[in-house]
Amino acid sequence: MNKVAIMTDTTTNMPQEIADKYNIKLVAAGIIMDGRAYPETEINLADFYERLPKWKEAGNMPTSTAVPVRVFLEAYRQLSQKAEAILYISQSVKFSLSLNAAVQAKAMVQDELAQTAIEVIDCGTVCGAEMLIALEAARAAAAGKSLSEVVEVTHNMVKNINYILLSDDLYYLAKGGRIHRARPWAASKITNTVLLTVSAATGGEHKPLARCRTKGQTLETLFDVVRQRSGGKKLYVAIDHANVPAEAEELKQKVLSQFECVEAFINQIRPVVTLHTGVGTRIFSWWGED
Repeated sequence: MNKVAIMTDTTTNMPQEIADKYNIKLVAAGIIMDGRAYPETEINLADFYERLPKWKEAGNMPTSTAVPVRVFLEAYRQLSQKAEAILYISQSVKFSLSLNAAVQAKAMVQDELAQTAIEVIDCGTVCGAEMLIALEAARAAAAGKSLSEVVEVTHNMVKNINYILLSDDLYYLAKGGRIHRARPWAASKITNTVLLTVSAATGGEHKPLARCRTKGQTLETLFDVVRQRSGGKKLYVAIDHANVPAEAEELKQKVLSQFECVEAFINQIRPVVTLHTGVGTRIFSWWGED
């Protein structure tokens, strides 16, 4: 039996093969569309990307739902058969009620799973940043570290992780109530790309960084921030995109040419996050290692 099992959200955009490789349990948030609720992992992503602008035009947008309590109950029971302890790493509570559902489910199985310690951590971010945090927690767990040691690794990652969202259209963030401190920019008539950041340091909310008029200026601004924050360290990178694979690959090649990277992932943004950011969004997440 393992010491610690790791759980996290599908809103990490972590591919199932990566989750399987690192023994990470993914729990799915949901989408309500066409009058039915679906786990986001059961939705055809290409179809969702195609339909989202049409829903916007018709004023008939789908809605998202948190991971249900019953899913956490099932996951806790399943993982308790494989590990002495469970660590669930949640996206920012400012984006979802999944953390609350996880805490509720933990209380419900307290007596039933009395021999299994369960920890729930709000990572203060989402998407690739959350994925990178979960990967380091999983690596620590695979190395045989105790729950307290894995929790310490996770908290250190929460402090060091970086996330920057590149958006050409803030409509979706504004409509979903996830634009936070960048709301004044959503009303701007100026065509530009907006850079937003979110982490524990921003209170788990989107904070505006910059507005750029050209693609070149956008990348230059992004990499300036990366240099300032990383200080020449080796980088672990995750690039998420909503149906712009060529731009994601270009971003990856540019970062590989300018920084020393240990690993760099490219992942598609799943439906729940796409619903709140829009097609065309790019998200650049990283942390630095000495």
